[in-house]
Amino acid sequence: MVTPHLPPYQAANAILPDLLGRGLRERGHAVDFLAFEDGEEREGVATVRRRQGSRRTRVPQALEAAETWWKASPLVRQADVVHVHSSTWMNQVAARLAHRHRRAYVLTHYGTEIWHHDGKDARFRRMNREAHHVTFYSQALLARARDLSVPLARASVVYPPVADEFHPLAPAERQAVRERYGIGEGPLLLNVKRLHPLADQATLLDAMDRVRRERPDARLLIAGTGEREQPLKAQAERLGLGESARFLGLVPNAEVARLQAAADLFVLSSELEATPTVALEALSCGTPVVSTDNPGGVELSAIFGDDVRVVPRKDPEALAAAVVRQLAERRRTLSASADAIASRFRLPGVVERYLALYEEARRG
Repeated sequence: MVTPHLPPYQAANAILPDLLGRGLRERGHAVDFLAFEDGEEREGVATVRRRQGSRRTRVPQALEAAETWWKASPLVRQADVVHVHSSTWMNQVAARLAHRHRRAYVLTHYGTEIWHHDGKDARFRRMNREAHHVTFYSQALLARARDLSVPLARASVVYPPVADEFHPLAPAERQAVRERYGIGEGPLLLNVKRLHPLADQATLLDAMDRVRRERPDARLLIAGTGEREQPLKAQAERLGLGESARFLGLVPNAEVARLQAAADLFVLSSELEATPTVALEALSCGTPVVSTDNPGGVELSAIFGDDVRVVPRKDPEALAAAVVRQLAERRRTLSASADAIASRFRLPGVVERYLALYEEARRG
């Protein structure tokens, strides 16, 4: 597994490799990781350190590439299959190394590398062309790749898995979580995303300002960190949201699972998503979702129906109105959503799908 991140980093391309590795090991397969992070190396995980300094000189990238080649070489040689998660600089180097050593590799795209691809990057196109199989996080992402004529020998959609810790809680357990965060009898809204412009929590805060006019007892918790943290906190202060909106910072996954189950509604304000894992996690916990009409939100709405309600992007009035309507129902998700999660989004099924791809790649 070659990935830019591993937990506790909460990006999709950290969570999927970690879950997939766990599922494969439980079935007796050997899994090694190469990650692009500053943490200490540990058993089964080799790391490439991100270099500091001006990246205009390309010296940091050259050093990172050299270390990637050195660290990845023995791992690639002993592997039956290499699974490359997304297309960072390090991942492109590892893919070339796999090709050089005639090891088949599976490539997974998560979103950004496709949404922002201009159709011309030669290294990116070669990386896709030489992959035995390319998997995509959503149907919309695969369609976008085909629109850009990304060269794909074999391609399919494999939706992300949801960890078992994301499940409904009994009413008493939900109440205990809410009390721990000082939530009273009013509704609890939750957003879990990196504080990044594409997550657009700015629109969410504007919507919350409108929601509290009709539901002053509503509370919003935002879990995540990122470059927009200070501007968003300043915006919340300008709006006078006070205790109506609180920033929790980085929250461990186990605690995110409890928050997802305790919430009355998960609100996704993103401008762009492939398949938003955080929304799937909410649905797995029995919590309905209101999402903007980003591609991933629209795709989940087609699967989960009324449990994922979609509104236009960057429209705080529409978002607030949908939230207020949903809160008036104060319900949990439908049984059909639980069935869809169990059949399409749990780890055993995802492991089976990737094992089939690995075996196909191994045979050539």
